[in-house]
Amino acid sequence: MFDVIREIGAITRKLQTRSNAEFRALGLDNNAYIYLIRATETPGAFMGALADAVQIDRTTAFRTIKKLVAQGWLELRPNAQDKRLRCVFPTAKAQALYPRLHAFEQACSDQLLAQLAPAERQQLVALMKRLTY
Repeated sequence: MFDVIREIGAITRKLQTRSNAEFRALGLDNNAYIYLIRATETPGAFMGALADAVQIDRTTAFRTIKKLVAQGWLELRPNAQDKRLRCVFPTAKAQALYPRLHAFEQACSDQLLAQLAPAERQQLVALMKRLTY
């Protein structure tokens, strides 16, 4: 069964290489574009929730979020109910880039799944959700 894990890893590496090449000039290498997608789709999420959504350990995610704040892609605001929590919002710069990011993600998905019938795609989703890590 190692072949399944190896195939998932190969797909992940190919997608990361492609995204790094696509967005490096914008300072969004190392999958930083994913943070912008999630922050734009869920504005106001607290930093920990965004880290969980990206499925990256919180320390690494917080470092990346701070880098994106410094680059003007994201901004942090205190939570209205709990001032200790910092919420992440996309800037106008990130919102303007979102259609391109979403189109890239959609194109990668379409290419990856092109050989699967709709029923196979549904089956794949169901199987992936059953995997635990």
